[in-house]
Amino acid sequence: MGRLIQQRFDGPLDVIGDIHGERQALETSLEKLGYDREGRHPDERRPVFVGDLCDRGPDSPGVIRIVQTLVESGRAQLVAGNHWFYGVAWHPEFGTALAISTAEQEPILSFPRSLPIALAHRDLRIVHAAWIEKAIAACRGLDVPLDEAYQTFDRALQQGSEFRAIDARYEEATASLRAALKDPAVPPTATAVGPYDEFCQMGNPIRVITSEVERVTGKPFFASGKWRFVDRVAWWHEYQAEVPMLFGHYWRWWDPAVHPTFSKGEPQFFADDPIGPFMADHHCAFCVDFSAGSRSKQRRFNHDPPFHGRLAAMRWPERELVYDTDAPEPFELDGLDVP
Repeated sequence: MGRLIQQRFDGPLDVIGDIHGERQALETSLEKLGYDREGRHPDERRPVFVGDLCDRGPDSPGVIRIVQTLVESGRAQLVAGNHWFYGVAWHPEFGTALAISTAEQEPILSFPRSLPIALAHRDLRIVHAAWIEKAIAACRGLDVPLDEAYQTFDRALQQGSEFRAIDARYEEATASLRAALKDPAVPPTATAVGPYDEFCQMGNPIRVITSEVERVTGKPFFASGKWRFVDRVAWWHEYQAEVPMLFGHYWRWWDPAVHPTFSKGEPQFFADDPIGPFMADHHCAFCVDFSAGSRSKQRRFNHDPPFHGRLAAMRWPERELVYDTDAPEPFELDGLDVP
């Protein structure tokens, strides 16, 4: 299959959602699932992680160390997510931001370059953000490190005549709007930004698979310090394959009412999507990210555990969800001092 699309383990699995630096949640989950401290299971189950081990939570290095040890020992598998890989690929200071020692930086920062972007099997597929057949096909059979493949796709994208034309329109449209694009007060009318952003996002198969499908939005929104002209797409509604597929990346909020307060402005995909029965309305695709990463935001509100965002694992082939904690009492937004 190549280095980027690999075969998933045979036998029973526990597919664990985005952890985002929540080491205690990870350790609790592994214990509840029946693993010992070395990652062994009495029933010979093995964990598979859907990516995004780091950022937001209090101990990203601790999470990475645990998962990396399990993967390198052959007891676990991990697909690349957007947070760790892109941090390593594009930010030289990423090791310092993770607060890891100089001695650890090379093994920890080189590890994501060796990861696959998808796991495939006759009865299950696993990916971080999107299983798009065209993107998967472009990566299948490639036997190069992840960062090298990413850069190769990007170079090919930027050398095409279509990119040069759309890039020229983008530069012309935004030349006088640099400051306005970062001003949350009024959305600028930069009509060339959306097509440019969509073209760059969708033109690199690895970017699509690890960080989502994006399309031009009819309603620009302000998020993470700038105006956005493309939006996430719920691509799984169009997933027609008969092979079941598990993914992460898109937070399932415990209550749709908290989405405006805790999100960055992205769409709420699961407001009308009950948890069970398994895969009821999505053909054969299911998101296992139950917003463990939101715990960092609850801490900002001085909210004590138990947290509402939970770390979930899908037991396979049982198709049973196991959470690190029981569901707490409803989260009260009334009177909340939002930072």
